[in-house]
Amino acid sequence: MRQQLARLGGGAHALAIQILGNSEDAADAVHDAFAVVLAKPGAYDARKGPLRPWFLKVVRNRCLDMLRRRRATGPDPDELAAGTASPEQAAGEAERSAAITLALGTLPAERREIVILRDYLDLSYAEIAEVLGVAPGTVMSRLHRARLALKEALKAYEP
Repeated sequence: MRQQLARLGGGAHALAIQILGNSEDAADAVHDAFAVVLAKPGAYDARKGPLRPWFLKVVRNRCLDMLRRRRATGPDPDELAAGTASPEQAAGEAERSAAITLALGTLPAERREIVILRDYLDLSYAEIAEVLGVAPGTVMSRLHRARLALKEALKAYEP
């Protein structure tokens, strides 16, 4: 199971960054999630579904715990993680990528999270439902509303 979890680290870190807003907190959340899972190896039941959505749910819950603690003691949890395009990318791609990142940052956490799970981490609706603890039909409607909100937010970044 350790090897399977190691392969999930990148996607889990990307999700945590989008929820928490910075890489350091995201790394802490993923590390804590790994520690919790490895301390309780019997917690995952393969009969209930794939490991990936289950682990992402653990990471998400850890992030939400951190946000609750942060709200009580610290800065705004909706700070946008600074994203920069690599130098190799074309100017048009870099601008589009930056606009999407900024527009995602303006969305409420619930909408930003579902877009990340589907469009960046490529989870199925059933896997997203597992991560969020909702019905697949709810995932479809939330994702639709989140994409509409993202489309509207992108209008502010059009040249």
